[in-house]
Amino acid sequence: MTAFGGVENRILIASARNVREIFGIEVRISSVPFPPKLGFNPQRRQFHAGTLLEYLSRFDFPDLIKLVAVVGFDLYEEGLNFVFGEAQLGGKNAVVSIHRLRDPDERLTFERTFKEVNHELGHTFGLTHCPDPTCVMSFSNSLTEVDRKGRDFCDGCRAKLSANLPLQA
Repeated sequence: MTAFGGVENRILIASARNVREIFGIEVRISSVPFPPKLGFNPQRRQFHAGTLLEYLSRFDFPDLIKLVAVVGFDLYEEGLNFVFGEAQLGGKNAVVSIHRLRDPDERLTFERTFKEVNHELGHTFGLTHCPDPTCVMSFSNSLTEVDRKGRDFCDGCRAKLSANLPLQA
């Protein structure tokens, strides 16, 4: 995991702990340089998520399974007003924005971040959106939808995930 754009270390550390708990894989916090304004669209005042994913693809850590960047700025994708995150389906990289996940109740900010990190990581392990609104793989287009879902996988998505997780030594 890495962070850009004003994400507090404690959110990154807590997110890493969440990934270990939910996915059962070890997590390292890495430092990846971020060019200022990479993917920034001045008309939208947002960053293009796909550009960030492409940038992350340039980094190759020797024993890296996945790379998740948690960012503090607003993301968009073509055809959408915003996205909470984006990932390479079955790929290595994901990006999650906490910009719209923030709440005065810090616990809610953390919980929302965990859900979106888990969701995007699920995509990197080949999972698609789930029709179960309580499954973390449910598509979220609003905070209400993020808050409704849990941070774990339904039984069906958990089975698919387990088949794609690396074996731990």
